[in-house]
Amino acid sequence: MNLVISRARISAFTAALSLLHFNAAAAAEATLSGDLGMGASWSQSRIRGEREKTSAMPYLNLEYGPAFARVDTFGVKVLPVAYGHIEIVGQYRDDGYKVVNLDKRQDSLPFGVGTLQITPIGAFDVRVYHDFGKSDGTLWQARYLAELSLGRVTVYPEIGAEYQSRRYTRYYYGTTDADAATLGSSYQPGSAVNLFAGLMVETRITQHWYTHLYVRRTVVGDSIAESPLVRGKGRNAALLAAGYRF
Repeated sequence: MNLVISRARISAFTAALSLLHFNAAAAAEATLSGDLGMGASWSQSRIRGEREKTSAMPYLNLEYGPAFARVDTFGVKVLPVAYGHIEIVGQYRDDGYKVVNLDKRQDSLPFGVGTLQITPIGAFDVRVYHDFGKSDGTLWQARYLAELSLGRVTVYPEIGAEYQSRRYTRYYYGTTDADAATLGSSYQPGSAVNLFAGLMVETRITQHWYTHLYVRRTVVGDSIAESPLVRGKGRNAALLAAGYRF
């Protein structure tokens, strides 16, 4: 295990602590709101030889003053803007992998800035991350969510795109010397734009308990799909959870 911590990671961590301290007064008077529960996630394999991933996970969709957790995204609101805030954010991606006969890739450590704008015509979510992990790459994300209320059931359709820089794609989808020796070919992708569409179905069971079903289909860019490490252009993922609403 690599125990060396880079200056960039220390700087990012220090910045996060500073922002939390800056918002301490607001948090002192805050109340907890949102959903807390447990769920199970599933995703198709994207790398040849990799197994499908199924795992239990906490379900967190909470706010406490300026701090928040939104399933795989966490952060702090720092400045009100229009229908939302400028936010300092991190994300859990689980994008590393360990496959027989291929070099291991570590999970990324994305940290950056973004905004969630909840408008009368839907929610617009835009984020920019730098990976403080091994890739040292950049991620740009943009998505739109609508809301359809059907009694006890609320449906949230989603569409979006993610730009992955060349450094990011080369770390995860380019071949190392060892990979090339195993596969019989080498490949170094360029940057990529991945498109996705999803659907969240939220069902109220009692006054405080809700179930959440989320499904997503992602189509990766050609520079990723053409990698000898990658299995096809499309991949599916799902999340099923139950949570208590505060």
